[in-house]
Amino acid sequence: MSVDAVSESPILSLIDQIFRLRQAGEPVLGLHIGEPDFDTPAGIRDAAYRAMNEGFTHYVSAQGMPELREAIAQRVASRHQIPAQADDVVVMSAKFAIYATLLAMVSSGDEVLLPDPTYLFEQPAELVGAKPVYVPLRPDFSIDADALKEAVTSRSKLLVLVSPANPTGHVLRRTEVQAALEVAREHHLTVVSDETYESLIYEGTHVSPASLADEGVPVVTIGSFSKLYAMTGWRAGFAIAPPLIRARLVKVVEHTLTCLPPFIQKACLWALENAGPDEDRFRAVFRERRDHLLRRLSRVEGLTTVRPEGAFYVFPRYELPVPSVAFCSRLLNEEKLALVPGVAFGPRGEHHVRISCSSSVAALDDGVDRLERFLDRHRAGARPAAAGSF
Repeated sequence: MSVDAVSESPILSLIDQIFRLRQAGEPVLGLHIGEPDFDTPAGIRDAAYRAMNEGFTHYVSAQGMPELREAIAQRVASRHQIPAQADDVVVMSAKFAIYATLLAMVSSGDEVLLPDPTYLFEQPAELVGAKPVYVPLRPDFSIDADALKEAVTSRSKLLVLVSPANPTGHVLRRTEVQAALEVAREHHLTVVSDETYESLIYEGTHVSPASLADEGVPVVTIGSFSKLYAMTGWRAGFAIAPPLIRARLVKVVEHTLTCLPPFIQKACLWALENAGPDEDRFRAVFRERRDHLLRRLSRVEGLTTVRPEGAFYVFPRYELPVPSVAFCSRLLNEEKLALVPGVAFGPRGEHHVRISCSSSVAALDDGVDRLERFLDRHRAGARPAAAGSF
């Protein structure tokens, strides 16, 4: 597929609008970005610096350094009962792992089943020539097994699961995972499990599909250091896959990225071995912010919110009869508040907005104040509006 044929995410136009406003000196409050507001812990930064000074600045294996792959395998085996060995791990950024998996597993015209709403898998699927097929979730954002079965066709190739979910914060139950795996087994689907936020769970227990799947259901597990250790700019993550898929992923990395920089890999290894207290601290802060934001939003007329159990987003539904792109654009212009339009995450995300809890409590309070003013101002005279206008 031509890159020009890939649909443009509504988030891109929002970012452009934010940039123009800030360039004009406007005080934009950004509660849209999915990035911890902490600096990468000093120990991790120091580890990268030491590695550079020790000469870890040259090519390494496209699959990743053996000692890091071993540490990743040990983590997922001990925490989530994924039967992984070092040889099952490929080191790369999580976002690139999504694209690499699609490139390795689907052909033009194949269908990729996506929960609706979910993270931005639509554009990577289109980029490799696949057709994204959205599968409606239940009102509480849990998997609807019947809807999943109905969505499967002879062209279905991959099933994407995300837990904890972006943007909803839903944590998959064991029964949901088992139901999804049964559909995958019956229809010979490969499961792609995005577990970027596995360390940020406040209620419930993380269930990795790879811990429950048998040999009849291939599972690719994708993980990230970005949210875990506030390392978003380091572009470090991994995929864990069965041998055939893993070999294809290595081939993709070898002929695109070549390898993740070795000094970054050494920093990731140090993090896995030493930064557990930072991981716990981040989780506690995000839980506090989530709880505070939910309390504030519960008092805002015109919003309905399903309690997120993980990640660091809240995904409220608003009552105004306005498409979410127009809603967020107008909110940004009038209140200088940046939120993400829910439709960016799929058709069922319409009339929702994503609010990130990755800012301070004071910033969240300011954001809710601005959102409430906006809703109050527009609620009384709201009429059905065309996209882009009130």
